[in-house]
Amino acid sequence: FQWVPNMDITFTEQDDREVHYPHNDTLVIKINCGSTQLWRVLVDNGSTVDILYYNAFKKMGLSESDLKPAVTPLYGFTGNSIMPKSMIKLMVKVGTYPKISTIMTQFLIVPLYI
Repeated sequence: FQWVPNMDITFTEQDDREVHYPHNDTLVIKINCGSTQLWRVLVDNGSTVDILYYNAFKKMGLSESDLKPAVTPLYGFTGNSIMPKSMIKLMVKVGTYPKISTIMTQFLIVPLYI
């Protein structure tokens, strides 16, 4: 793991190319997760869990054998409770060299389809 303390987050006009207007000020980024580049990841700093939709998990080509049981429901995710299908730990890389952060992240796999 590489820890980058006090790293500034900046945006350029190049980043603005991919923003579809009008928008509601959400922060959507690209990251490397496992061995897959995810192109649209919603950043929600108010969330206490990291969620991966089951169909996104399947499209990433990850193995079902890497899944672990999830025993705690999520509350408030859809206005009520939902039981995650399972959970998985994946390496997440954010940034570009030389300013890159790599962390192991546990995702709850939810059985919602988008």
